[in-house]
Amino acid sequence: MASSIQDNSPTVLEATAPKEREDDQNAREETIREVEGGSTPPKDIRFWLIIMSLLVATFLSALDLTAISTALPTIAHALKSEDFTWIGNAYSITATAFIPWSGGLANVFGRRPILLGGLIFFAVGSAMCGAAINMETMLAGRAFQGVGSGVILSLVEIVLADVVSLSERGSFQGAFGAVWALASASGPLIGGAFAASNYRWLFYMNLPLTAIVIVIVALFMNLKTPPGTVREKLGRMDWVGNMIFIPSITVFIMGLVWGGQQFSWKSAHVLATLIIGGVGLVVWYFVEKYYCEYPTVPFKLLMNRTTLIGYFNTFVHGILALTVFFYWPVYFQAVKGASPVKSAVDFFSVAFIVAPFAMVAGGSISATQIYKPQNIIAWILLTVGPGLMSIVRESSPKQAWVPLPIPFSIGIGLLYAATVFPVLAPLPPSLAGQALAFLVFVRNFGNILGITIGSTVLTNELGKKLPAEFLAQVPGGVAGAYSAIPLIAHLSEPLRTQVRTAFADSIRVIWLVMIPFGGVGLIAALGMKALKLETVTDEQWGMVQKKPVDEETLNDAKGGRS
Repeated sequence: MASSIQDNSPTVLEATAPKEREDDQNAREETIREVEGGSTPPKDIRFWLIIMSLLVATFLSALDLTAISTALPTIAHALKSEDFTWIGNAYSITATAFIPWSGGLANVFGRRPILLGGLIFFAVGSAMCGAAINMETMLAGRAFQGVGSGVILSLVEIVLADVVSLSERGSFQGAFGAVWALASASGPLIGGAFAASNYRWLFYMNLPLTAIVIVIVALFMNLKTPPGTVREKLGRMDWVGNMIFIPSITVFIMGLVWGGQQFSWKSAHVLATLIIGGVGLVVWYFVEKYYCEYPTVPFKLLMNRTTLIGYFNTFVHGILALTVFFYWPVYFQAVKGASPVKSAVDFFSVAFIVAPFAMVAGGSISATQIYKPQNIIAWILLTVGPGLMSIVRESSPKQAWVPLPIPFSIGIGLLYAATVFPVLAPLPPSLAGQALAFLVFVRNFGNILGITIGSTVLTNELGKKLPAEFLAQVPGGVAGAYSAIPLIAHLSEPLRTQVRTAFADSIRVIWLVMIPFGGVGLIAALGMKALKLETVTDEQWGMVQKKPVDEETLNDAKGGRS
């Protein structure tokens, strides 16, 4: 790369004036970067079409993760199932399990074919969910969607790193963070709107938008691909590592989802899945670190303190973000008696705070070339924010539940753009692809844990607080209480108020549980270093330039440096 070429100017140049010498040096640097592809390529129409398609793909993936939250009671009721958590978790589990492998596939076969495969999986899953007449088909469709979403989210980050240097990426990261945040935050509104009319169109609407992205990616995403035959590329795949990792992480997450809900934490189902999955992950770690020639996750990524802190805080941010996106709308439906659409409108105090502050974080990082202050400010807000939200009770007026989530929402928004920089700043551009695939995995695993923690707390607290008279009317008892939310408005007094108070007090406990997560994130953020942001991209990747490489120009430029 250009950045690695040493400054050994010829003796004849030493006689020139310092200013001329500097101009010649800069010109040669620019020539080498342009020819070798070591800097961000020109931002032509192809570049912006790629960015647009990635933004749309990001929006769809994020939307399908959170739009379910307000539609969930309606879907669970329509399909006559108590397994409401699996509609969200099936998506998250498969997405998380396949993210690291998608990064490895992209490194071996190139970005475009793997991204196209992810988009096709996402479209097929959307069609299955829209047509589902039972919970089994719905969960299968959500699993397909999850695989596609995991590939999409991983490849979006990787392609962005291929075409935009880290020093420029603040504004772009802010835009992608804003789109992710806007989709995540507005998902409940869109899901609520479809739940009130026909929830199936929540899935069908993905099909035309995904088709547009597929066409743009197929026609314009002409990125460099690794050399070698198909057989050679297959030989560079981490088959053993992925065969261990995917089932292990899936089984482990199943144990987390089951615990405290379908089964007690001490049950054989939960203990067996956690132990088997945990042992599998330990085996995977040793295989990847000591025996794998082409590891999916190079553990040298975790040797730097700042990178490790970036990953940890991305994980905790994933927990906090999905908890509020999933369970704040539940307050409005279960406690305030709001319809799915009305609950999403009430959610605006969160939705339209998160996205702008993702752009604020990204823009400020681009302008200042520093990222640590934004991270620290965000974590202060995420430590204070849940405590403020816990003030909201069953009788709280609008003047309370509108402003109290704002600090928490600002913190969530800032981190949608800010956590990637401490991860990448200590690393060379050549490791960006694998580092970003692992970052998306960590974020998604945090998302799963956030949903699971919230669900576990809610279920356990409702079991303590719901009146026995109400539980007797609900099939499945506490486990079926969530799907019975639409029935609360039809209860007679005082039972209706008692049930609403039980939900309000149970949701309040979720926010109290989130406070330590914010505090741990803040402590970690204080330990990260403020490092310089790279101004070059990895020359192995990026867009294929329209003109062939001018070897004579490149040699002349390098000759002036030798």
